[in-house]
Amino acid sequence: MLQKIDPGDVGAPGRYNLLGVVNTFRVNQNNTTTPLVELTAYSIVYGVTYTWAVTKATYVSDGGDVLASEKTAQVEAICAAPHVQGLRTEKDEDASDLLYNYAVITVGTDDGTITDTTSVRMDHLGTPGAFQQIADTWAALVKTGAPAAGV
Repeated sequence: MLQKIDPGDVGAPGRYNLLGVVNTFRVNQNNTTTPLVELTAYSIVYGVTYTWAVTKATYVSDGGDVLASEKTAQVEAICAAPHVQGLRTEKDEDASDLLYNYAVITVGTDDGTITDTTSVRMDHLGTPGAFQQIADTWAALVKTGAPAAGV
């Protein structure tokens, strides 16, 4: 798993820095738009930067700090999962050609000699399916020769 830089409660204030908030929009399949707010934060605990988007209405009702705290807890849970060696975010289109932010999670041995990546939409990061993707990626690596212990 990724090395912790600093201990503390998952997602708690002081465990992240909210780096940026940008108003934007997403073009929908029917050529309408949805107003979004894109947030970027930095996990002090794991030293990773991540970007995700929420609807403008969600941002206005919940606020940046609440959203950053919640997303940080999700990111830190992924980073703490067995065999996770890295996390970054990038934009990509989903199956319906809509643009989303994805977590690209590096899964592999602790020494980094055997790795692969899996991608999870940032709005699905806190779901059991995200952890199952990590487990499935690790299982595939074990089948191709990674030591089951991950060392």
